[in-house]
Amino acid sequence: MTDSSSNTPSHLSGYVQGLRHRPQLWRTLVAAVSGILTLVVVLGVAAIPVGQAADRLIGITPFDPANPSFTVGFWAAGNVLVALLIPVSMVLHKLVYGASPGALTSVTGRFRWMLLARASVVVLPVWVAYAVIMQPLLGTGLPKWTTVNLVLCVVALVTIPLQSAGEEYLFRGLIFRAIGARFARPVVSLAVATAVTALQFGLIHGATDPWGVAYYVVMGIGFAVLAERTGGLEVPILIHAANNTLLLVPVVLAGELATVSTPTGPIVLVPMLLVATVTCVLWKLAPWLTAPARRREEVAV
Repeated sequence: MTDSSSNTPSHLSGYVQGLRHRPQLWRTLVAAVSGILTLVVVLGVAAIPVGQAADRLIGITPFDPANPSFTVGFWAAGNVLVALLIPVSMVLHKLVYGASPGALTSVTGRFRWMLLARASVVVLPVWVAYAVIMQPLLGTGLPKWTTVNLVLCVVALVTIPLQSAGEEYLFRGLIFRAIGARFARPVVSLAVATAVTALQFGLIHGATDPWGVAYYVVMGIGFAVLAERTGGLEVPILIHAANNTLLLVPVVLAGELATVSTPTGPIVLVPMLLVATVTCVLWKLAPWLTAPARRREEVAV
């Protein structure tokens, strides 16, 4: 059973309006502000001491806020801390709206692994090709197959998807649905929630120029549209995690983690176009992606 309203158009899932039963403005503000404050505390307060402690533990020069560049401990600690947004978003979802934690994941109330597997067939080959093409353009050096770099590669493969999921549960989950609850018309609800969360997503990443902001905003729009179309966070998490992991692992293997910075310049048109294209493709494929979940619902009924 889904929590979408009866007037939802067939091409939408009702995910963004899943909290319409409690549309009060104070709920939207509490959910959104609490979520953003949690992220600010994680990135601006907790990540620095935790990252510095991790740096000291592994015996490297600790992260210096006065001369910021990624250190191993700071980077890994940041990933793990951002992953905490998953349970935090679920708790706020329950406390503010009385909605089950599972409903934040999808309209079926659970993480749909079959949907993720089907979407992976489309997304992963495309992003692998994209990452291979982009590395020379980004100036990434050749891999250095040292023990340290291989260990860091494993850390990246584990923590980056968790970090990506944390951001999705906050922006395309909690805040997206909190804003969507304010509007009676599904299309208006989707448009406003997408616009607000995409802009927040761009600004929170610290982009300081139009190119960087546009990059994150386009990403945010694509993720929001796919969350609503597929009825959950699985596809946005997949694309977000694939993008971050496949682009960063070569950097880690080259020992160039300290050079990571916010994307900028005309080169970001490439991933922006890619996200827009893949969003359109997955929009068309949504009935196929969600078919297993729909069949299980029909059997349950």
